[in-house]
Amino acid sequence: MLKKMLCVLLCVLMLPVALAEESTAPVLSMEELLNWAEGFIARAKASQPLNDPALTFTPDGYEYIYDFATLYGDTPEMSADTVISAIVVTSEEENGPRNVNVGNAMAVVIDAYYSENANLLGTKESAVLYTADMLPEAAHWAQVLRDGQRVQTIQYAVHEQHATGGEGYTDAGILYTMADNRVNAIRVYGLNSRIDLDIVNQVMYNLMVAALENNYAQVPLSYDGLTLEKFRAEDLVFSGMDFVNLTPEEAIALFGEALSDTWVEDGDAGYMRVQTYPDFELVYLFNKARTEGRVYMLAIHGDGMEGPRAVRLGDDFADIYNRFRNGEGEYQEDGSEMMYGVENEGSYGKATYGYDASATALYSFLLEDGRRVTLQMFFDIMECSQILLFID
Repeated sequence: MLKKMLCVLLCVLMLPVALAEESTAPVLSMEELLNWAEGFIARAKASQPLNDPALTFTPDGYEYIYDFATLYGDTPEMSADTVISAIVVTSEEENGPRNVNVGNAMAVVIDAYYSENANLLGTKESAVLYTADMLPEAAHWAQVLRDGQRVQTIQYAVHEQHATGGEGYTDAGILYTMADNRVNAIRVYGLNSRIDLDIVNQVMYNLMVAALENNYAQVPLSYDGLTLEKFRAEDLVFSGMDFVNLTPEEAIALFGEALSDTWVEDGDAGYMRVQTYPDFELVYLFNKARTEGRVYMLAIHGDGMEGPRAVRLGDDFADIYNRFRNGEGEYQEDGSEMMYGVENEGSYGKATYGYDASATALYSFLLEDGRRVTLQMFFDIMECSQILLFID
């Protein structure tokens, strides 16, 4: 059973996840969108919908549900004169624009289009992929919306004047809805929408301002673990803090007053100071006089806090596995895998797998002063449930 589960896991780990380099692909055009939509519209007009469109009117129009896609039009009954405004594809069997399909990894989407931001530099909430301001003729842009490392949508927009015959600008594009950093729906929208130049200018200005923010990036992922870096000192600067040198006062400055801030006697060693926040806990070791101390541990118990390489509660095992070096060792009969290095010697990474879909991932290295840093993560049903980072 364990071997079978491991085989399934390894198949997931080998899926292509590496982010693309700077892309030379062309920006999305209105002509391209219309040409792609034409085939779906023709199929819809030659078929009967699975629902009664007259009963479902949305902001995009009447909803026509087919087994190949859902279309939105301006009449309650499909005819040769029906104008289609949007198309949504949720089937993996259908080809999306540029052959990006439902089920494809985020990297496939990014690689298919022009991009000036391969590392998705931005904020925890968004990243601008590009802005192409060629006004008054046209403007194009693309943006990622995300919750930390969890990409929610990737949008490519087209504002072209010539496509409207001079009556304003198009307000069309493609919206890829993502789940677990994979496409789960493709929405081509605005096939007949028009907006004024003032609106286009404001959109472009807002995006160019947003593009100046670059304090957060997508962590590199790869199915080839030998191309990834080992857990190292650079990883200890995260979530706005330098963990190795963190003091209780700096934590308060960064995260505000703790829910509780207590001193606990630690036998002959001195004292522990424990700061408890809603999503994490910080522990420091102090001498008996409470005058000298150092950070000892970070325990993350809520998904509002990211650890090294943006690991977070709720992340699945494969996603975290593909952020750290792996592939040097082999799976052992005892349910363990040395991802790199030799256990308890220098820098190493080790995973253990349970029969109940539980797992642990442990990464460790030595600081220059000889202290050992260890990052340990626990998984239930292959979902991260606890994160510990400590310095011995």
